[in-house]
Amino acid sequence: MIIGSMSLWESQSTFEHKIIVSAIEELNTILKQNPAAGRIEINGDQIYATIMEFETKPIQDQLAEKHELYIDVHYLIEGEETIGWFALRDDAVTAKPYDSEQDYALYEPTADELMLQLKPGMYAVFFPNDIHRPGMGQQTKIKKAVVKIHVDLFKS
Repeated sequence: MIIGSMSLWESQSTFEHKIIVSAIEELNTILKQNPAAGRIEINGDQIYATIMEFETKPIQDQLAEKHELYIDVHYLIEGEETIGWFALRDDAVTAKPYDSEQDYALYEPTADELMLQLKPGMYAVFFPNDIHRPGMGQQTKIKKAVVKIHVDLFKS
């Protein structure tokens, strides 16, 4: 998991993988156009962004998720969002087994879950071993982008 702020992106991007840098720079270009909600193609199914607007849920109402085929880059545009995070481990309690067509499994939260507080301009990158619980908060409206990066791009 990586967490950061776009205000520091120029100096921090030097230390990130070139695929993540490319995806976040594409996202910056997209955000300048103030996009409406929906999917935005960047590189077909290899890299794409989804712009979302929704009400956050109370912490007790949200399950955690994990992906195997895609790395997620969550970027908060408006509002405040809490995202829970914990690493995959043997004692993680599965609420819904992995669905390969939808690329996700759901998990119950754990007692040692770390709560990330995102404010506009912040991003978090979640890898396949990162279980994350996005979309939580004080039931306020948020606008965010999620960039999906296919794991195959890291294998070359």
